[in-house]
Amino acid sequence: MVVRDGSTHYMFAEGPRPSESQLLTSPDGVKWTVVGVLDIRTTAGRPIERPFGTPTVWLEDGRWYLFYERADLGVWLATTHDPRSLRWTNVQDEPVLEPGPAEYDREMIAVDQIIQHRGVYYAFYHASGRCAEGATRTWNTNIARSTDLRH
Repeated sequence: MVVRDGSTHYMFAEGPRPSESQLLTSPDGVKWTVVGVLDIRTTAGRPIERPFGTPTVWLEDGRWYLFYERADLGVWLATTHDPRSLRWTNVQDEPVLEPGPAEYDREMIAVDQIIQHRGVYYAFYHASGRCAEGATRTWNTNIARSTDLRH
């Protein structure tokens, strides 16, 4: 995903290894420079264990919010005031969005985009689950809402 702040475009992407979030920057949105792999920390300041991927970012009042998944088993939230530092700190060490309870999103989830409308944040996320006993896994798009980005 790409966020423009001032004259800089910030791209948050998964790679170079699977489930490893990184930052790239660009002055024009065409030519990109790799800044590095994100360093996500627990609330106590310890590095989290990988893998973590599907980075989705929201910028508000100079604070950057990073939504990321860990093996698609939940979505966590970390923040920073300077994304170029690559250091992000969790707002809590538990997921802010967990799979389920419905069958269609019970197995895996990851946030794709955040928007805000009339004071409510909407997270568009993809998920998978089983629709019926023995049915194949389905992928679908869903919406979750929040008034504080955490609940």
